[in-house]
Amino acid sequence: MIGQAGAPAIVDQAQERKTKMSQDKATYEGMFLLDAGNPDFQAASEPVRTILDRNEVTTLAIKLWDERRLAYEVKGRRRGLYVLSFFESDPLRIAEIERDCRLDERVLRVLLLRREGLTEEQIQAETPASSGAHRAVERREDEPDADAADLPDLADVDVEIEAVAEDLADEEEAGDDN
Repeated sequence: MIGQAGAPAIVDQAQERKTKMSQDKATYEGMFLLDAGNPDFQAASEPVRTILDRNEVTTLAIKLWDERRLAYEVKGRRRGLYVLSFFESDPLRIAEIERDCRLDERVLRVLLLRREGLTEEQIQAETPASSGAHRAVERREDEPDADAADLPDLADVDVEIEAVAEDLADEEEAGDDN
């Protein structure tokens, strides 16, 4: 009897909570670091889309930020694909999104930030990958450094240092004689 009488109240509370959650949506910016092994952006960004869809967010934009050599190895990877996303979500879902990212082996790292007052212009702004900006060429260790041609030969520098040291020694001796 108690279960039957209490059941409508539980359903009403759940419906009220769901309505409240949809009213409390906030805008978020997410930076996802993925394995750079797949050259096709649509296929490579699939883990991000899957995680966001699973958590019932409203996706505003998902775009390639850049592909870069990582400063240090992350989960055995040397290169990473950065995917920038903007979405609206219930703040209570953010912990679930972060958990899904930790469980998905294709997502190396994630950073989610709440963004108040984000404009459409900011969401649609160009990224380093889309702007065509020239990136510094990442050199392999066996390639010569392009700037090395502008540097003097170290042997010549050593000779100049020795000559200056001899001149200083001669000046000191001449000063001591006076």
